[in-house]
Amino acid sequence: MKFKKAQQCLRIISRWQMIILLMFICHSMSFSQNTSKAKKIRVRMNLAFYNNADKSREIKAGLFYIQDRVRIPITDRMVTFYLGDIAEGMVIDSLLTDENGEAILKFSEDKKFTVDEERALSIAASYNGNGNYSGADAEITIKDISMELFLSEINSEKTISIRAYELGNNKEMVPVEEASVSFYVPRLFSDQLIGEGKINDGKCSIKFPENIAGDTIGNISLIARIEDDKYYGNVEREINDFRWGNTQPIEEDKSLMTIEITIPTRALWHTNAPLWMIVTLIILLTGVWSHYVYVIYQLVKLSRISKKAKVTQQE
Repeated sequence: MKFKKAQQCLRIISRWQMIILLMFICHSMSFSQNTSKAKKIRVRMNLAFYNNADKSREIKAGLFYIQDRVRIPITDRMVTFYLGDIAEGMVIDSLLTDENGEAILKFSEDKKFTVDEERALSIAASYNGNGNYSGADAEITIKDISMELFLSEINSEKTISIRAYELGNNKEMVPVEEASVSFYVPRLFSDQLIGEGKINDGKCSIKFPENIAGDTIGNISLIARIEDDKYYGNVEREINDFRWGNTQPIEEDKSLMTIEITIPTRALWHTNAPLWMIVTLIILLTGVWSHYVYVIYQLVKLSRISKKAKVTQQE
């Protein structure tokens, strides 16, 4: 009877042990899952559209995360670009991010976009993430435009002009409205802003400022930019080497036409030492050698005295 009760107690204990073990395993699994989720780095993505000076177009997808308020690029990750919505049948291309965390989708100059009735086009990009990084996606709406930069000079008045038109599916060209444009002259470290304007009815003009430095014959270059516009993105046009700048005279350097002969003087950095140093060295060496002579003289004198003392003792 006691044996049966003991068996029943063991069965009850083993059941509770199994229940506790299962609870521990479930808790460990949920904890590991939560920990793995917590370890994932939140990834961010931005998209930007560039209509370059050579009339090529490109879309840059920047992949990064923020750590200690510092933006850190994510390199060597696959970003997929989509025409419109993120869907399997809408894939344009898949590209790896470079050392700057950017995947750049490039279009040639003759690439024609299919746009809607508002001449707009949507492009999306997506990153699926992995065990360390979370996924991220972004979408932009762009309008492809044709922009040209012109220079004119009438009665000594120099003018910079812009013509800009939105492009439709049937080759229609609709004037750009309410777009800000800035004008720059390229410099060594940064571009010099020389004027700003607003494009209305597809046109914008500003007066070229005076006293803009050019090279030795007055050549300068000019850049017109639409920057970070909601629809047009970043558009740039450039004209190089026209003579609207002030000339920089070439100054003759007479020092290049003369030969300077330096006569050595008595100085520490010359082989011809100063007189005070020579005199000091002679005095020091004289003192040292005089001590040597004095010591030798005393040794010889001592030897003679010892010899005389021995002779005296023998007598």
